[in-house]
Amino acid sequence: LEYTVPGRSKPILSDINLTIEPKSRIIIRGHSGSGKSSLLRLIAGIIEPTAGSIFVNNHTLSSIDLSHYRHYIGLSLADETPFEGTIEENITMGYRGITTDQVMQILPKVGLDLFVKDQTRGIHTMLYPEGKQISYSIAKKIVLARAIIRQPKLLILEAPLNQVSAEESNDIIPFLTDKSNPWALIVVSHNPRWESCCNHNILIDKGRIVKQTK
Repeated sequence: LEYTVPGRSKPILSDINLTIEPKSRIIIRGHSGSGKSSLLRLIAGIIEPTAGSIFVNNHTLSSIDLSHYRHYIGLSLADETPFEGTIEENITMGYRGITTDQVMQILPKVGLDLFVKDQTRGIHTMLYPEGKQISYSIAKKIVLARAIIRQPKLLILEAPLNQVSAEESNDIIPFLTDKSNPWALIVVSHNPRWESCCNHNILIDKGRIVKQTK
């Protein structure tokens, strides 16, 4: 597939051919501006290719109800942040069927348990992101918890552990890549720990996949 934007002579992405198998663990690497973010957004259905098609189980993504498709996707993109609301509301996003126990169980998986324990109201603590109440790393962990709480079929992560300590990352990455989890994972990150935990390594340069290793 190809993705171009008006006013730009060269496509942001071109000749992209990628298959995401169930439970695959894919890391995408490349320099800034190589097209990594655009590829994630195409896969998530946020933007549409200008040529070619994305297929989901032999159906074109354009023929699928996007709200239905996104129900099965967990997203942690670089521009996603917590909103004004409780920690629990930020993680569950109002989805019914997610219990408080499920929220409590996910906290240690993403390194949020100590932060929540320090809050007088626990998961009912209100967040005011505009007021800089929480650190960037805590904000990223909340978005990550939101992405995985519903056990998605596809987990799309963009630099999900930026500014998270190496020690914590070394605990969280093996969990996210563990084969027991139901999702296929596609992650953009420069953290070398991801490479050792993923089974499919993709290098993008100038909008093209220049190397794939499995």
